[in-house]
Amino acid sequence: MEQPDVTTGTGRTRPEVTGALAAMRELHSATEVLLDAVAARYRINRNDLHCLEILQREGEMNARRLAELSQLSPAAITKITDRLVAAGYVTREPSRDDRRAHLIRISAQHGELREAVWRPVVEAASALLGTLPSTEVRRMTTIVRDLSQVSREHARNLRREGPSVPDRSRAGTGSRADDQRR
Repeated sequence: MEQPDVTTGTGRTRPEVTGALAAMRELHSATEVLLDAVAARYRINRNDLHCLEILQREGEMNARRLAELSQLSPAAITKITDRLVAAGYVTREPSRDDRRAHLIRISAQHGELREAVWRPVVEAASALLGTLPSTEVRRMTTIVRDLSQVSREHARNLRREGPSVPDRSRAGTGSRADDQRR
């Protein structure tokens, strides 16, 4: 597929594309702040919240599948699952198909908290999107999904290439990378 020209013909990006990219960075930053606040409300960390969101979106699954989808190590998933079970946000039950495996699923307690935390965000976003014609909402949906795919592909490429700078600190920061190392 041929890529559209996003330049002015002078090699500089068109102002509307630059503006859209700046708006996307702003949305990303605002989403990061929101997710930090949600994790704080839940009294969990962002990796735990990330796994909860995967379970909410995809449904029950075993730890191996959660590790794949979250791109965290199996050891990290075990720790995260232990914390989420202790907090009452998920349940872990023996699999009906494999006696060695367990299924992890969202608990009713998490469903209630999730509804209370996210309802105002969904209502505000729905009201804003509701002002747009349906064709614009559908086009926006397509663009957001396409941009999400671009981000996922770039993340895969970065992981495959590995770090570009040496690790100068072994101190943990609570980041996803730290969970991977542990």
